[in-house]
Amino acid sequence: MTELLALGISHKTAPVALRERLAFTEQEARDFAIQATATEEVREAVVISTCNRTEVYLVVGDPVQAEGDVLGLLARRAGIRPTELAQEIYSPRNCDAARQLYRVTAGLESMIVGEAEIQGQVRRAHEAAMRAHSTGAFSNRLFAAALTTGKRVRTETGIGSSRVSVPSVAVDLAQSVLGGLADRHVVILGAGETSELTARALAEQGAGTMFVANRHADRALSLAQRFGGSVVGLDDLPDQLLRADIVVSSTSSPHPIVGREELELVMGQRREQSPPNRALLLIDIAVPRDIDAGCGELEGVTLYDIDDLQAVVARNLDTRASEVPRAQEIVEEEINRFARWLGQL
Repeated sequence: MTELLALGISHKTAPVALRERLAFTEQEARDFAIQATATEEVREAVVISTCNRTEVYLVVGDPVQAEGDVLGLLARRAGIRPTELAQEIYSPRNCDAARQLYRVTAGLESMIVGEAEIQGQVRRAHEAAMRAHSTGAFSNRLFAAALTTGKRVRTETGIGSSRVSVPSVAVDLAQSVLGGLADRHVVILGAGETSELTARALAEQGAGTMFVANRHADRALSLAQRFGGSVVGLDDLPDQLLRADIVVSSTSSPHPIVGREELELVMGQRREQSPPNRALLLIDIAVPRDIDAGCGELEGVTLYDIDDLQAVVARNLDTRASEVPRAQEIVEEEINRFARWLGQL
């Protein structure tokens, strides 16, 4: 007997402090999928890890034993007891697990309903698992169907009609806090997809950007050329923090890049500048977090992490809410198709 099992946490079920402990880079996701399939009852595995969720989709023999084994692997990675993690995790099976993946791919489970980025993230997660040889006929069929569902939802509904994403919400937040972005010095930590979306949203508001990146310096230079910014390495970050009005961070670093003690020294220097006591807005949309939470306790510093953006997100969803019922109908149509295929196995 073969069954489908999903294990996951998301922004709906767990705070960022736990999600960051279960965040995977692409290589780590591949390694974990290989590790999972080495257990006795797991045949296939795909790991999806984004800023808002980590989900492991498993094709298994005995689902009870497989769940216990993989939960143990996840708990070891997070550095907590399996019983403690079990209280935060969801574990749907078979059609319910497929429904979860379909809803994720369609953007129905995203912090910002209908976000476009998630479909590409699901595709890349599946491709990474295929390269790790941890997929098979079952999971390949599942993910192909999920991507088809996501495409149908975006084509047949207006759920993605208003351009809203976590980066654009971050920029809206900066604009509301500072009362405008013109002539503000914005520092972007990182040069990945999220940084690109952030830079685009900033450029639309007339803000100048400085990219700080070491690992992807070439990509950072390309983004700077497209959006009228400049590039420096991480060694120059303290100087940039002295000048910055806003810092938006979205790297894949496993450790904080901006520490409390470092920033405290910077803020002391800023108080000696003209004009004195300039406020510094930090927006950390990375998971794991790039900015030490203690930075928000410093005088003159305002810090928001990805969970703080949810209140802003709620104000941007009205135009999409009316499209959700039709999107859910499409998901159920595709689940019925999957259920018929599952019944034939």
